[in-house]
Amino acid sequence: MDIPGYPGTDILSQKKCVVIECRQNIPCNPCEAACPHQAITVGEPITNLPVVDPEKCIGCGLCVAQCPGQACFLVDQTGEDHDTVTIPYEYHPLPEKGQEVYGLSRAGEYLVKAVVVRTVMTKKNDRTAVVEIQVPKGYGMKVRGISTDGRRIAKGADTQEPSDIILEHADGDDMYVCRCEEITKRQVIEAVRNGATSVNEVKRLLRTGMGLCQGRNCAVTIERIIAQELGVSPAQVTKATKRGPVRAIKLSGYTSLDIEANEEMFEHDW
Repeated sequence: MDIPGYPGTDILSQKKCVVIECRQNIPCNPCEAACPHQAITVGEPITNLPVVDPEKCIGCGLCVAQCPGQACFLVDQTGEDHDTVTIPYEYHPLPEKGQEVYGLSRAGEYLVKAVVVRTVMTKKNDRTAVVEIQVPKGYGMKVRGISTDGRRIAKGADTQEPSDIILEHADGDDMYVCRCEEITKRQVIEAVRNGATSVNEVKRLLRTGMGLCQGRNCAVTIERIIAQELGVSPAQVTKATKRGPVRAIKLSGYTSLDIEANEEMFEHDW
């Protein structure tokens, strides 16, 4: 995997280590703050992709529950006949130790049966459980989720491509335009028909672009929807205002106050 959060095959065959499958340059660094051993680095700017130092990682899993995008996993490929994967889990009921579950791919498709090794749920994790599962050898870098619903898996295995009738009745207006805030195309259209003429105005009404991606995934789509509703070219739609992440900096970053202060230009007779 060509991402700085992947420690490499050699490391995973020797020890349990974090794998961070983060590919988007968004302002996010909870994984860095969660690691007590400084094995994860985001640094400056905060939009950097996280980098893993496998030498420092001890496989504690504290980062797994803290990642808001659920992109942190622990992978251990040291076993002769199995791999172990530690994943975030936010469903109820929680799986129990020894329970057989269904390992899912990154696309949510069933891959292989797995066995729960342990489940950890603490107040610090804020309702996100950490579940360690054992999977057959070779599936450590493939399984990224689990399901406990055997009926759903069985039904999914029998599912064919959607029929023409289903596709004909599918309503595209109900699709999510902003996945972070779960805003549909229909809601955006309604906002435009109620007077919104720019991406910023839609944002004020619906919170589109306020999620973790900060509009990177939805802004262009919303521009096109507005243009279509107004009957204009997308180039005529006012673009979204781009703002960097807010964080404290020294005032001297903007001015020469540090120099002026040394020259005693700010002394007052108060």
